[in-house]
Amino acid sequence: MKNKIIMISTLLVCCLFTALGAKAQNSQNGIETSLKEKAYIGITGGFSPVFGNFSKAEYSDPKSGFASSGMNIGLTGVYFIKHHFGIAGLISYNGYGYHGAQSLADGYKEAFDLDSTTLYRKGNNRAFNILVGPYYSLPLSDRLHLDFSVLLGYTNAQLSGNELFLEDGVGNQFEQKPATASAFGYQAGAGLRYDLARHFGVGVQAAYFGAVPDFKIDNINRKNEAGRLLTRYHQPIQSLNLNLMLSYRL
Repeated sequence: MKNKIIMISTLLVCCLFTALGAKAQNSQNGIETSLKEKAYIGITGGFSPVFGNFSKAEYSDPKSGFASSGMNIGLTGVYFIKHHFGIAGLISYNGYGYHGAQSLADGYKEAFDLDSTTLYRKGNNRAFNILVGPYYSLPLSDRLHLDFSVLLGYTNAQLSGNELFLEDGVGNQFEQKPATASAFGYQAGAGLRYDLARHFGVGVQAAYFGAVPDFKIDNINRKNEAGRLLTRYHQPIQSLNLNLMLSYRL
């Protein structure tokens, strides 16, 4: 009886180690398969909260950009050079909101000593980006990847303008024109990517985006320099891109 128990126990232990060995081999094979992927492309998009001077809405501060949080969308791709390392590319559009119009209107009303003023936004705050840079992907399992990237390149940005109507008569208004400028852009971030099938996957990403365009601003029908008057705006555009991604693995 004792010998039978020993034999059965030995067989169970052997089976257990065999199963564990097979599982480990399958996991290793899955990771090796993930290392062999050549490239993938994806569509990415999500929420873009802004911060820094670009997001301030103080009439008396010329550094205030009066931008609010917005959205971004982009086309991304990665070509793997060797194992975990690759080159990533991103073409993206960041569209930001506008806030603080009442603060501007009230500031001009006080500066011009008027009873009322009305201000309208002209154009949008936005950034169009073409970025490339190094990429590192760490396989956590046969389907799950932890990705890191640092991207550099070209940004073309626009700063929204405004048109102010004074209280006393038609034609008594002036305009700060929307301004555009190009600059060096950069983005650094990390994300998790999960392979749903052989080719398709989903992911979540968080990345910091920045650029410092030097906007030259035209003012129309501005007859005096009372109140806030900008002819140049040279402050960082800073935002986070909190995105979802749909990818196709080649």
